[in-house]
Amino acid sequence: MTGPKQRSGQPSVEIDFVAIYYALREQTGLLVACLILGLVAAGLYLAWAPRIYRAQAIIQIEQAERRVVKIEDLDEQNLESLEALKTLEMNLSNWTLLARVARNARLDLTPEALGLPERKAKPYTEEELLAKLGKSIFVQLMRGTRLITIEAEAADPKIAGLLPEIIVEEYKKLSFEEHVAMGREASNFLRGEVETLRAKLERSKQALQNYRESTKAVALEDSRNTVDASLRELNQKLTEAKTERLRIESDQAQLQSLDRNRAESFLNLSSIANAPSVLEQKKLVTAQEADLANRSQRYLPKHPRYIESRTRLDELRAGLSRAILMASEGVSRSLSAAEATEKKIEKAVREQEQKSLELSRTLIGYEALQREVESDMTLYESVLARMKETDVMRGIKSEVVRVVQPSTAPGGPSKPRRKLVLGAGLAGGILVGLSLAFMRIILDRTLKTVDQVEDFLDLNVLGSVPRRSSRGGGKGPLPMIDEPHGAIAESFRTLRTLLALRGEVGARRSFLFTSAVPGEGKSFCASNFAVSMAQQGMRTLLLDADLRLPSLQDIFFDKKSHSGVADVLAGQTPFASAWQESGTANLCVMTAGNRPHHSAELLVGPRFGQLLQEALKTFDCVVLDTAPVNAVSDTLLLVKLVQSVCIVVHSTHTPRNAVARARGKMTDAGAPIAGVVLNFLPQASGRDYHYHYSHGAYGAGVYGAPESSR
Repeated sequence: MTGPKQRSGQPSVEIDFVAIYYALREQTGLLVACLILGLVAAGLYLAWAPRIYRAQAIIQIEQAERRVVKIEDLDEQNLESLEALKTLEMNLSNWTLLARVARNARLDLTPEALGLPERKAKPYTEEELLAKLGKSIFVQLMRGTRLITIEAEAADPKIAGLLPEIIVEEYKKLSFEEHVAMGREASNFLRGEVETLRAKLERSKQALQNYRESTKAVALEDSRNTVDASLRELNQKLTEAKTERLRIESDQAQLQSLDRNRAESFLNLSSIANAPSVLEQKKLVTAQEADLANRSQRYLPKHPRYIESRTRLDELRAGLSRAILMASEGVSRSLSAAEATEKKIEKAVREQEQKSLELSRTLIGYEALQREVESDMTLYESVLARMKETDVMRGIKSEVVRVVQPSTAPGGPSKPRRKLVLGAGLAGGILVGLSLAFMRIILDRTLKTVDQVEDFLDLNVLGSVPRRSSRGGGKGPLPMIDEPHGAIAESFRTLRTLLALRGEVGARRSFLFTSAVPGEGKSFCASNFAVSMAQQGMRTLLLDADLRLPSLQDIFFDKKSHSGVADVLAGQTPFASAWQESGTANLCVMTAGNRPHHSAELLVGPRFGQLLQEALKTFDCVVLDTAPVNAVSDTLLLVKLVQSVCIVVHSTHTPRNAVARARGKMTDAGAPIAGVVLNFLPQASGRDYHYHYSHGAYGAGVYGAPESSR
């Protein structure tokens, strides 16, 4: 058997679908119960739900235009756009149309016919009936077509069949009435507007002509363009002149605060730094500085050539200072010139602005009269063209609605939908069942399978003992004797083999069985393991070290007490007189003996170790049945004295945290843990022992049976 699985420290994202399948299979009862409840709920709904009938009619909207005069912009709409078709779809179910449908003489529209519950105390109002009628009518435009479906629901199949037909009939009547009223109103309006617009147009033309004659305005627009261009140019020049004047003023103000003895500081002023004489002198100084730098690398400071270059540089620097001072004296003159230029441009701008104002006064009245003439002309021509194009009453046409598929009384109810309700009940039952099953699986903190134990505890599972089938013959606590050819007996032979393969031959003689909590079956495992060792021909001693709640006495002997471990540890009975023959060849049992008042104190000290050493001298192997680790501390005192410790875990019963805590305690106590015995593992039909135990073809009567009996 391989060692414990190595963990990399990284969480695994792999989903074990096989484990999920077996986990869900364990919840089969819950799933079936939820499924049955879902179907029962669906059946009750079908039994109590009212029967609703549904009828359908299909109409087609012809492509003839619906020409409607709009007073605001004298445009026209038509039914060829998707928006117009959607509007028509909404109009087929509006409140006004529903009121006309409800009052139709062919319909006997009662609350019962619409499926409303009977109400004797207070009759239904018209608004309530119309609200219910609106919820019972469904109008939808078929995508990509000019077809509209009209569906109606009612508790009376006759009413359901009549509703789509009457909706189309009332819509045609309502549309015709609206068209007639609209045509009459539009005709009267257009006739009056033509006369009014004609007179208004004449008055506006005359007013424009009179203004032209009074102002003698012929080329006003060209003059306006010329004046505006000249004014923009002068404003640009004025801005440039102000900028130049402000720059010179700033330089002059800084110049007054500078020391005239330090001419180099004047170079921070752009008016001086950009003067031609200063720029020329700066170039000469820079060139001479470069020459001096070259000679300083070749000559010493007292060399004639170096002195000559140094003297020339001083002269050029003095010339630069004189040029700077001369440029500073010219700043004032530049400021006076800039101010004069600015004033001259300002005067020209004011003169041009005056011309622009005078021209604008003339153009205001002219442009207003001209716009009025153009507006009146446009409106008059539009209305006149509409009148000449066609007669208003002929232009207003009702929509051409043609019934493609008339409605008929339905033969059977459309609601409730039996298959849909049953399917919903089935799906709901499955969904609820799966939800509850997964919740139980998530909340289940027990260890069920071999893989779970090995992954959680990082220990090998040495044996997986199946749960005894209810159909099995033997019921005793020793299936190794009662059912020697069964699967349980074979699991203990496997445990015996795996423990025998661990370590050297001399390290395979003392075995301790314990558990985390009571009820795990540790005594059952220890007893049957001891029987398996004895059946292998090894003289075996099964020792009951659970002094608080011993059980080997009940398994092998009657209720009569006998001297045992407690009596030997107390010094009251010698070792040779404390064990008994079990009735099975090569197997002896030392029970717990007379129950002491302080069992833990008896296990402290060297006495138990001496007892175990004496037992190993007499027997080939010793098997200890001890108390649960989390219940009492007795077992922790013994784990160092044995060669192999087996932790018994009850499948589907033992909490994970309890096992982990017990394993931690024994590790801290220095226990040589050999592995885990997974007890009472459910026998399922699955063939993978990592999930469930299954003997498959090797059933009862095969394990260990002689060749002749197979």
